[in-house]
Amino acid sequence: MSVFKRETTKGETNFYHYRFMHDGKIYRGACNDCTKKKDALEFEKIIKNKVNQLSQQKTIKALVENFKQELTGGNKISLTDAFDLYTSKPRRRQPSLQQQKITLSQWLDFVAFMSDQHPDILHLDKVTQTQAETYIQQLRKNGRFVRKIVYQQDYKGKNIEHSYNAQSQLSGRTINAFHTTIKSVFSRLKKDAGIIYNPFDFDMMNNNSESREAFTVKELKLIGENLNEFVKPIFTIGICTGLSEGDICTLRWDDIRDERWIVRKRRKTGASLEIPILPPLASFLNEQKSLRSDGEYVLPEHAEMYNKNSSGISYRFKKFLEELGIKTTRVIKGRSRAASVKDIHSLRHTFAYMAGCYKIPLPIVQSILGHMSPEMTKHYQAHADREDKEKYLSQMPDFLSHTNLQMGLPQTDVKEALQETQDPERVQLHQLIDQVPIGAVKELLKHLQSKQ
Repeated sequence: MSVFKRETTKGETNFYHYRFMHDGKIYRGACNDCTKKKDALEFEKIIKNKVNQLSQQKTIKALVENFKQELTGGNKISLTDAFDLYTSKPRRRQPSLQQQKITLSQWLDFVAFMSDQHPDILHLDKVTQTQAETYIQQLRKNGRFVRKIVYQQDYKGKNIEHSYNAQSQLSGRTINAFHTTIKSVFSRLKKDAGIIYNPFDFDMMNNNSESREAFTVKELKLIGENLNEFVKPIFTIGICTGLSEGDICTLRWDDIRDERWIVRKRRKTGASLEIPILPPLASFLNEQKSLRSDGEYVLPEHAEMYNKNSSGISYRFKKFLEELGIKTTRVIKGRSRAASVKDIHSLRHTFAYMAGCYKIPLPIVQSILGHMSPEMTKHYQAHADREDKEKYLSQMPDFLSHTNLQMGLPQTDVKEALQETQDPERVQLHQLIDQVPIGAVKELLKHLQSKQ
């Protein structure tokens, strides 16, 4: 008999023991809660099954894979339920509604891929790295798995459904965004789902996307001379602060401190921003306040449009640029659609570029743009106090005036800045000259002087 009660000096034990042999090895033990033979036999059956499973594991990896639920204490989480649980997890900064929609769309594309290609895989812990790599390869070769994208937008109080066909080729940045989102879902639900290895824990592809370009001084003057009522607020705030589109459109009156500072957190990263208000911006804000200071936002119409349909802001800004003859896109080899290179975000690049031209120290620029991680930003801001920010930003040219960019700069400095931004060869020469041996510099100088 495989289950029995042991005989002691005081009689039989109250609970049963088990004893059986498997592959020449004897297994024995007690079931302390089994006072009935039926329960003891059921307990022994469970032990036998586990012993049999263990004997079939040929590698440590197989052992971990088959017993990961017992090892981690996780539960089965379906692919379809995973995103809701993921978004319910507490985090340092809550993403915007728009960002949540984007990440949900990315996750659902992966779920659709798994449902079609691997219909037997229903839970997170069953997804393999091979399947994850195959999906990323799908993005690289053919674009999104779901070709038709359907979304809703609010229009005059009604949700209007729109759709479009996804691109067949995606940029490296977009593919990495999908990769990051899906990897993050698995990472945050690791303990809940009993996941030992994150299947998306492999290298991302090189980012081959085009970055935004800064506006040239010629373009800035052209824009400044043709501003309309819609573009002027965006341009004024953007060129004077380096704020991104969302932060420009959602700037609140509460963010204005002592009529000298913009103090707020960056919407995208949560980084703390403290930006001096330059004279052109101060003039605009005073004008705007005299017209509509009773609302929450500095730009109420822009804020409403951005919150309902953010693409409309960029569309109107880029249309304005195109009407001035400023090209906003560039065709990229291997891409089915031209990439955007000049838009509202270019104001941010222009701010950073011009700050460099006017020798504003990097810590000052970084603390204003909020580019760094919260820890690094705090480190740099310790060396960038308000006095320094006011001192250096007061040197920036006024692109809103139709004069010679005067803002307390000597005319020769303005001329040099214009030349550097208009002639890339001069910029390249300036960058190379510090690396050339002094002997070669002297020879070059001698040659140039002989040509005068």
